[in-house]
Amino acid sequence: MLSDEVKNNLKKEFEKLIEPVQLILRKNDKPVSDEIEELLREISDLSEKIHLTISDRLNCHGYPCISIQQKDIDFGIRFMGKPDGGEFPSFIKTILMVSRNEYDLTERTVEFLEEIDQPVDIKIFITKSCGWCPPTMLKMFSFAMVNKNITTTAIDCYEFSDMAIKYNVAAVPKVVINDKAEFVGLKEENEILGHIFGAIS
Repeated sequence: MLSDEVKNNLKKEFEKLIEPVQLILRKNDKPVSDEIEELLREISDLSEKIHLTISDRLNCHGYPCISIQQKDIDFGIRFMGKPDGGEFPSFIKTILMVSRNEYDLTERTVEFLEEIDQPVDIKIFITKSCGWCPPTMLKMFSFAMVNKNITTTAIDCYEFSDMAIKYNVAAVPKVVINDKAEFVGLKEENEILGHIFGAIS
């Protein structure tokens, strides 16, 4: 599935990994589940610090679903669908981000996020051809890394068209917070924080 060139590039990228990463996949009976497993096995074979587990205990909004964790630390990062095409580089960046415990947020944003003491469910609807989806997805994953009360799920609109219809997704990336607040596009951190606090107030 992955070309030799891509594998070689990934091996170099994975030299930057620090802590072991656990990729947890919960499958269903869709053919894409097997394709996702094959892709994740190829990725995990490229580094001894990446491990793949197939489990039916992963909590998610739908399946197939992938969780990217550090050791036994669940940062609340979920990916529903097959992370290929335009989503693949961001998926790899998320693995690195989790392993290195790095996120691209200002200190002020982190301080506000650390104050949240109730559940925050963030859904981000994406497509493989969307240019603004990768940076928005990484930003929302960063929010989840800061606070264990925050769970962020990236959802492939085409694979989960029923959910896209349910949440009236007409443009991507579309972010829905606690099924109360929503916005479309890549936003500044202050604006995202405003939506989060508005959704939990």
